[in-house]
Amino acid sequence: MSSSLTFFLFFFFHLAVVLCSPLPLGVNFEKRATLPILTLPYASYRAATYRASSDIYIFRNIRYAAPPVGNLRWAKPAPPLTNTTLQDGSYGPKCIQSAPSGLNIVGKGNASPVGAALNQFLGGIPIPLFSGGSEDCLFLDIYVPAKALKNPSLKLPVVVWIYGGAYLFGSKDTLQPQLPFYDGSGMMGQASNNMIFVAMNYRLGAYGFLAGTTMELEGLPNAGLHDQRAALQWVRDYIGLVGGDPTRVTAMGESAGASSIMHHLVAQGGGLDPLFSKAILQSPAFQMTWDRAGAVETTFQDFAALAGCQGKGLACLRAADPATLLKANVALNQKQVSGTFAVGPTPDGSFIRQIPLLELSSGKFWPIESMILSHVADEASVFVSGSIQNDAQFTSFLGAVFPNYTRSAGVNAKVEAFYPPLTGSTARSTYSTQTARVTAFLRDSCFTCNVRYLTAALGDAKVWNMQYSVFPGQHATDLIPTFYSTSAITGSSFLDSIALLMVPVVAPLVAGISTAMQSYFASYITTGSPNTKRAVWNFPPTVQWNHPVSSGSGSGDLIQGVVNVGDWGFGTVSDDQTGRTACGFWEAFARSVTALGGYAPPGEGGNAPGLAGVGVAGDVSRNYRGGNV
Repeated sequence: MSSSLTFFLFFFFHLAVVLCSPLPLGVNFEKRATLPILTLPYASYRAATYRASSDIYIFRNIRYAAPPVGNLRWAKPAPPLTNTTLQDGSYGPKCIQSAPSGLNIVGKGNASPVGAALNQFLGGIPIPLFSGGSEDCLFLDIYVPAKALKNPSLKLPVVVWIYGGAYLFGSKDTLQPQLPFYDGSGMMGQASNNMIFVAMNYRLGAYGFLAGTTMELEGLPNAGLHDQRAALQWVRDYIGLVGGDPTRVTAMGESAGASSIMHHLVAQGGGLDPLFSKAILQSPAFQMTWDRAGAVETTFQDFAALAGCQGKGLACLRAADPATLLKANVALNQKQVSGTFAVGPTPDGSFIRQIPLLELSSGKFWPIESMILSHVADEASVFVSGSIQNDAQFTSFLGAVFPNYTRSAGVNAKVEAFYPPLTGSTARSTYSTQTARVTAFLRDSCFTCNVRYLTAALGDAKVWNMQYSVFPGQHATDLIPTFYSTSAITGSSFLDSIALLMVPVVAPLVAGISTAMQSYFASYITTGSPNTKRAVWNFPPTVQWNHPVSSGSGSGDLIQGVVNVGDWGFGTVSDDQTGRTACGFWEAFARSVTALGGYAPPGEGGNAPGLAGVGVAGDVSRNYRGGNV
């Protein structure tokens, strides 16, 4: 346990060390006497920063929508109001944050009762990352090469970043200025400044993802997804003013950001242009929800009660005091069983008709050009608190994740059989601990199988698959090389000073892996292939990144030909975390629970079989109804 805590502390120190600047303190930024001004129909924005070292201008905190307050709470993002005052980008809060329940802080020590108790204590300590924010938060940043401003006819390709954070926390500039999350300059450097980088905020938690029948009738489910779409529409409308090409937009995201992209692909049953032509998805992750009239509506009512609006509908919530809503948002998430989430993207019968994997398997998605898909070696363990110590507790946990009719129809029992118990007459020695069992369950149902569903839907010839296995290989650790940038640090902080002393020891390999990964991504964004302009002469060297083999007689249960990013370099592996058997089980699960609840789109409920032995009676579309979108 102590070694896990030591690693946890070392990891964050290491992150600070490797993201330092080798330049003298305070000289890697330069402000010109006159910074350029972007004039939009509703406001004008002066660039906030010019970086001489990378020849990039950064426009910060451009409004892409009006503040979603009052009657605009849980409504489609409205156009920004006209502002005649020149904006300098200094104002732009992140959206209101809250912490997920039950993060694993003690590593493998959480498998023991003592470790689980310690983890619960540490997880309750307030962390600034999970606090703060404002409802007035719909802003975006643009990183633009100087040459594009001087010659807008260049029409450079654009990448739009959507951050992760379990749909509960995060922002477009998380941890800046101390650390470069999410700073586009590193990737732009690998593209020789032949691209533009955009990052946006979107509503989170209850503000962005309340759903259910009341919300469908009186408001807007999945408001956070609509925010993302509004930002993408802003890019289409205005990116040409700074030399960007609105027809060559790559959406890129990690975790919740990646699964957001997955949802945009299936919006309106795949009939709605997602406003991007390519995508990079790192660890697409979300918890499946579907019971709009049941469990999802109960969550809405719980939130309304916490905000003092029990039985009063959305009008009361829109009129509520901001401080009251803030407390209700925190309390809603604190009520959750560890490892579960109160809100997230949810089918609403219209914008998101049903669970995305069902749309993908039915061919109901927008036919984008291609996609890069990746996951880390250990996706789920950071979300497993260790509080589940026996088979009975695992059963209760499933009841919290999949309540109501799924339990009574025997679906939960099917899940328990697929992830077999450790004791009793049906026990099989598949897992050494309950923690390992929960980890496998969460990995397959929430994380890695999304990679297989997308690979199967688009076809092997349109995707490139990656696994990130650099120690510790946990969820979100691939963000370090994705955003490593020597030009993004001011060199003025205490952490920078410490890091400068150690950079000769630890930085070269991290920087090398980062250069390689960023070159793959930049090549893909600018040319459509990760190989065309990858960093061939690099330490460690890159490898030719071929398309995977996921179907046909040669693939077996595993996806073959996946590029693996390891501690000492790049290679190719068979992906043992996206197996056809496990992912097929979850596809059948999704089809069964959707049909059982009557949430299948009309005429599409019987396209493929569900779980064996789970009977479905009645109209599988009886509760579909559609949404108020």
